[in-house]
Amino acid sequence: MNAEDIVLVGVKRSVIAYRKDSGERLWTAHLASGVRESFVSSVADESRVYAHTRGEVHCLELFSGRELWRDSLSGYGYGIASLALPGNQLATTAAAFEKKRQEKAATAATAAAGGSGGGG
Repeated sequence: MNAEDIVLVGVKRSVIAYRKDSGERLWTAHLASGVRESFVSSVADESRVYAHTRGEVHCLELFSGRELWRDSLSGYGYGIASLALPGNQLATTAAAFEKKRQEKAATAATAAAGGSGGGG
């Protein structure tokens, strides 16, 4: 299984991982207990999930949900947090999309200038 085969849901102080193709639940990680803030912010890369809830940030192993580390973010309270992975998937995906767009435009321009391009 690859990271691309997994979808993550953050809900009620937990992260749940599912197989995209079947909806099979792979694992559930309970991040915090108590009755305060239950919203979960999360972001993932190819091997780890980073999640925030109830004033703590957690690092989980993507394929098992095992907690690798956590930080209580002392002094920052219990509000909602945003998470980011600089230089990771989103930037790579945007660059790949732009490259593909430019290649299509160049192919279309060549086909228009030179007649038939052989179909495709």
